[in-house]
Amino acid sequence: MDKKRILYLLQQYYNNTLSVAETTELSQLIDQIGHEDAIAVLTETINTFSEPENGAVNIDETEIKAKVNQILSVDRRYPVKTIKHPKTRLLKYSIAAAAAIIALVGSYLVFQNFSNLIRDNPIAEANQKDVQPGQAGAILVLSDGREVLLDSAGSSQVIIDHNGSKIKVSNGRVVYLDGKKTTDPEHNLNSIRTPAGRQYHLTLSDGTEVWLNAASSMEYPVAFSEKTRKVSISGEAYFEVAKNAKQPFIVSIKNSKTNIEVLGTHFNINSYADHGSYKTTLLEGSIKLSTGKRQLLLKPNQQAVSQPDSEQIELISNVNAEDILAWKNDLFHFNQASIEDVMRELARWYNIEVVYEGSRPTGTFTGKIQKGLTLRQALKILGATRVQYELTTDNKLLIQ
Repeated sequence: MDKKRILYLLQQYYNNTLSVAETTELSQLIDQIGHEDAIAVLTETINTFSEPENGAVNIDETEIKAKVNQILSVDRRYPVKTIKHPKTRLLKYSIAAAAAIIALVGSYLVFQNFSNLIRDNPIAEANQKDVQPGQAGAILVLSDGREVLLDSAGSSQVIIDHNGSKIKVSNGRVVYLDGKKTTDPEHNLNSIRTPAGRQYHLTLSDGTEVWLNAASSMEYPVAFSEKTRKVSISGEAYFEVAKNAKQPFIVSIKNSKTNIEVLGTHFNINSYADHGSYKTTLLEGSIKLSTGKRQLLLKPNQQAVSQPDSEQIELISNVNAEDILAWKNDLFHFNQASIEDVMRELARWYNIEVVYEGSRPTGTFTGKIQKGLTLRQALKILGATRVQYELTTDNKLLIQ
């Protein structure tokens, strides 16, 4: 049996790049060896091709089998559909279980390009703590100055009466119940901000849904005017705008000339200041992006790149929607990212400070990491040798 071929196919499955022919081939291979043996074969395969001198750790099959079942029970990326033929159902489970092992052990070969860049400092490791992943949470600031800590609401339901409108906070989510239009929206503005280590999902008064990434904010009226629906953001946000041809939805990026106008559509805006540019990606419908006098109409799977202090717009076509929305779907997704870009994302999600104590490592990284992992688990996935790191007790990640 060609173990390298099996591992290659499983890597393709994990990356959602498996062709129809390869899917059939993988199904047949798993069918030949069965579910239990599939786990054993993959465990042995990864151990075989992991080189000890590169810092790889042998995998214990008993522990793997227990953790695979745990992963499959919560990971929606590997659903097991109900199929009449029990053998076919077992095949799908076996493939998913084996692919889950790759996720668990750090996608060893998927992340091979980065595997030689990062490792623990063995001297300091015993004294280091771990950092838990981010979670849902935000701070809501009402127009009268009151602040509501949203992650303190828990599973209870709270109704806030605010200037005649009702705001429901339930299960850690904000929903504006009243969609009454107003002639003076500018004097009845709310704002919501997510600190580092927090994300949030809310529904505006018109039914538009917004997801805020970590270290982001949005300002918006409790009720929109009759003519337009205007909000402003900083950081990153994904919008599913409620359709209303008579009432355009306009998003402005704070401290810039960039505005996005839509009638009803799905799009993502990444406007983090430390990125140096703003990326607006259309997933569904159409949008008009303007930067002062320049305008650009976007079609689905197109991305407009604008600058904070310029009217220039760069258009990128054939953008992968899965990559853009990875953050919303509880994933880090890196494509030829530098170590600085990777660390920037980790810093926002884990609420840490990254400090480079020497020259900054070079090289790029491509791969996926689940955002539900602790910081130390995520770092182990990123690699095993040359660059050492130390996580201090005051949440500083020292890159040595």
